[in-house]
Amino acid sequence: MPRSGYNLPVAYFLGIDGGATKTNIVLSDRAGRPVGQGQSGPSNYHIVGVEQAAASLSSAISQALAVSAVSPNAIEAVCAGMAGFDSSSDTKNMQHMLNAMRTACGLHCPWRVLNDSVVAWAGAFNGRPGALISSGSGAVAFAVGTAGNSARADGLGHWLGDAGSGFDIGRSGLRAALAALDGRGPETRLSEHFRALAGNAPQDWIGWIAALNASIAHAHEQLRSFAPFVFQTASAGDAVARAILKDAGAALAKTAVSVLRKVGLLTQPEVATAGAVLTQPSCLRNAFRSALEALLPGCHIVPARAGPARGAALLACEPALVPQDALQACG
Repeated sequence: MPRSGYNLPVAYFLGIDGGATKTNIVLSDRAGRPVGQGQSGPSNYHIVGVEQAAASLSSAISQALAVSAVSPNAIEAVCAGMAGFDSSSDTKNMQHMLNAMRTACGLHCPWRVLNDSVVAWAGAFNGRPGALISSGSGAVAFAVGTAGNSARADGLGHWLGDAGSGFDIGRSGLRAALAALDGRGPETRLSEHFRALAGNAPQDWIGWIAALNASIAHAHEQLRSFAPFVFQTASAGDAVARAILKDAGAALAKTAVSVLRKVGLLTQPEVATAGAVLTQPSCLRNAFRSALEALLPGCHIVPARAGPARGAALLACEPALVPQDALQACG
């Protein structure tokens, strides 16, 4: 193991942000300085399966180790924030994935797995009280109060939750496009984007829609990937697309306020945002800001100090910062 200038062993910590579209890795030293990074494909096992998720973790970690030239033996702890780790029923699959990753990468250190919202909060606030609302493929909020108590809202998946997420926006955009083509809804330029994607003839649309049943991963990708067209069409002034984004922004504000109330952060609370949906300038972000202020006056939107993978590395180094009421598994 490498040694410091004081002849003490140098320890490194791995932080994992495992999501529905990609996996990010940060390798840091004890002072929190990043020394290596890695990225690979999705690692939400509900979408890609356990084996593929484990392979994505191993690939990203191998990149970080190679870039940093750090030996696996120098890794003192791993903390993984994983999309799809939502209840105790997910624990067995998480254990399989993390143990397979540890074996594949030659690691011998302990690991801890949390929901990805926890590591996003840790990165955004450096482990101090506040609420993090994240909207990318999915949407979730997580807050920690002054007493160390935590609360989570949404992150319930694309079937029944993730209000205001990229998936939700893409689905709403596709529904609006089809409604317009059917004459059931107002005209929108979203229909043009759908035709370019699925074809011009109604029979083509039926075939494209039927293909969504081929796999959850395929359906998730198709619906999520339509969200950028909604943003693009809204920026061009399309009323239907703008209404979709405004509704999404209001939904995300409700999610953020719900966790602030649960942990008792009601006086001048701070809210950080993460994910491509919320961080880009748009009418969605404006609607989010307006709804947040209306629901809980005095809220401040603050920039995230660091990303989720850095937050995971922080919690690997300082496990006492992990809220004890948060769902977790260790190995």
